[in-house]
Amino acid sequence: MALSNSKIAKAVAEHFTSVFEHAIFKAALQSFDHFENPLRVNNFATALRELGRIHLETQAPEGRVKKCDWFEQKYNEVRQPVIERAQRVKYAIQGELHDDFVKDILDIQVDEAVRDYTRLIGRLSAFTHINEKTFDVPRAKADEMAAQALEVFDQLFTFVKERREAMRTAAEGEAQEALRDVLFGEVNEELDRLSTHTSVVGVNLYDLKITSMDAEQVRYAGHGNVDARLQYGSDSDVRRDDGVVSSDSYPLTCEFVADTCNPLEISVVSGSLTIDTDSFYEPQDDEDFEINEQEVPGGAGD
Repeated sequence: MALSNSKIAKAVAEHFTSVFEHAIFKAALQSFDHFENPLRVNNFATALRELGRIHLETQAPEGRVKKCDWFEQKYNEVRQPVIERAQRVKYAIQGELHDDFVKDILDIQVDEAVRDYTRLIGRLSAFTHINEKTFDVPRAKADEMAAQALEVFDQLFTFVKERREAMRTAAEGEAQEALRDVLFGEVNEELDRLSTHTSVVGVNLYDLKITSMDAEQVRYAGHGNVDARLQYGSDSDVRRDDGVVSSDSYPLTCEFVADTCNPLEISVVSGSLTIDTDSFYEPQDDEDFEINEQEVPGGAGD
């Protein structure tokens, strides 16, 4: 089976976001699947290595890497400042997050992923140099090498997604608590106008996403709902059955912010909380029913 039709090739392709990256990857697979070409392994290795470089430069821009707390300036053999491949891999995995937070709180071993990627690039680089060992590699060995290379690529990119998911999961609970503090402490104006006395009885945040992150701040956006108790009339009115108490649930959106050094110390962005109470004002449809004339007082049946 051609490598381009393999499950691992399709899995790796899903990680790329730019048209250029997809085009390079497609060309690399086509080159490898050209079985008559004795240079197919060399060409595939070269294209894949360069694709890794391009993808890393997209995921880890120079300006953002240099602003990270963990960044240490490196120099090449002529003492020119450079960003090493390992530093770009680290940024792709943990971004601007501090080392202690990633290791101790999220329990993510970034160094292991960096070493895996470095070993992969080393293996690919060995095949980019044409010699008797890399020229016209037997098909079975070539297939094994290509599959292993794509497996590591997939693992690396998946690791990045898992890191983001781990942080999102850890942050979700903290954001929910911050949202509860705001809503329970001061009833939102949208809720307050719904009844004489409105109180919050529950808050659920079912979606939280990181919208941006830099060396200073992490920003989140969340969606959820708020359960409210609506009371019409005073407490004494309710006790005399002159008041009414009901409950309802309304969707909400909210933005949160935290310092990059403490991503779980989340606070609600002022003015960002929006509660959609439109359903409260929507007219309720009356149930359709038929009147039997014989059952109506004064009707023909009386």
